[in-house]
Amino acid sequence: MPTSAADTLILETIERLCRSEVPKYQNESCYNTVPRALFTSFAEAGVAGLAVPESFGGIGASAATSAAVFDTISRHDMGPAIFISVHAMVCGLVARFGSDEQKKSILPKLASGEALGAFALTEPHAGSDAQALSTEAVLRGDSYFLTGSKIYITSAGFADLYVVFARTKDSSGTGISAFIVPASTKGLTIGTPEKKMGCELSPIASLFFDEAELPRSHLLGPVHEGFKVALSGLAGGRVNIAACANGLSRAALDAALKHLRERKQFGRALAEFQGLQFMVADMHSRLEAARLLVEKGAQDLDTAGASPAKTRLSSSVAKCFATDTAMSITTDAVQLLGGAGYIKEYQVERYMREAKMLQIVEGTNQVQRMIIARELLE
Repeated sequence: MPTSAADTLILETIERLCRSEVPKYQNESCYNTVPRALFTSFAEAGVAGLAVPESFGGIGASAATSAAVFDTISRHDMGPAIFISVHAMVCGLVARFGSDEQKKSILPKLASGEALGAFALTEPHAGSDAQALSTEAVLRGDSYFLTGSKIYITSAGFADLYVVFARTKDSSGTGISAFIVPASTKGLTIGTPEKKMGCELSPIASLFFDEAELPRSHLLGPVHEGFKVALSGLAGGRVNIAACANGLSRAALDAALKHLRERKQFGRALAEFQGLQFMVADMHSRLEAARLLVEKGAQDLDTAGASPAKTRLSSSVAKCFATDTAMSITTDAVQLLGGAGYIKEYQVERYMREAKMLQIVEGTNQVQRMIIARELLE
């Protein structure tokens, strides 16, 4: 959904980059890693600085442009689309909530690809209920000391800095604060990458904090208001995940159409069978609807003065519908390829496995439905 000549040029550049570079890393030796050379290639194309203002070396892209970028990348591989979208979320949070010194020292490195950012909110007992997190940050003198753990953190072990959320003591005892945690922080250790059912080029792992010391200057945003920091990045993150889902759906539909044109049974191409035609018609129709919902969600994010309630609603609708659609389309693609659909060589089984992840990340689709209903009823 390019909106200008500049957007078209960016997307054409990324398309060429994905075709030439991504296949080099789609192998067992690179799985469960963030290939630094691949991230650097995307950074050189400007992708690492999507959410960084031009004054700090980024391109300050609109939500619509960012969504189109993630749609394009995910058609080739979901892994880099995911770890770059998380990186973009971190860039946006630092740009919105960082101090002048934090912006000057961190944003140029994030924009250039010198540093990879990660977002650490989820805990073993605090997933959808993020306010239940138990990681603590205790202020002693001029330093905070973090103790606790995070799980399922994208790029853990490969990121250079993490935006970490921890409980801080306020008058109500429920304060949460956000911190910028360099990967080199003493007291921070990284778990082994998890073995997942898909998205092999976007590793996740646990973070463990044992009295990890951070200067007070590493606080991101006001003390005790970290939950607002976290929530502020979710609407954009959900639109980007919805865009990733559309790219995945497009790849699956294209694979199915190619197979139907080439494969013959009973003396005719599969494309001539009406029952299969009906399936692809439904797949295309659902994808078009999902694409329009992502455009609406991005448009609301880009509209100055759009209410938080409006952006919450449209981003949750886009995320929920597009990722459910991706699950449906990729499953149908496997069915349309028949036995070939179950073979790794044909890729569609990978698309189906990755679609399931998208129904879970950035808030499960059950949570999205809760948000949608709440916004409508209120």
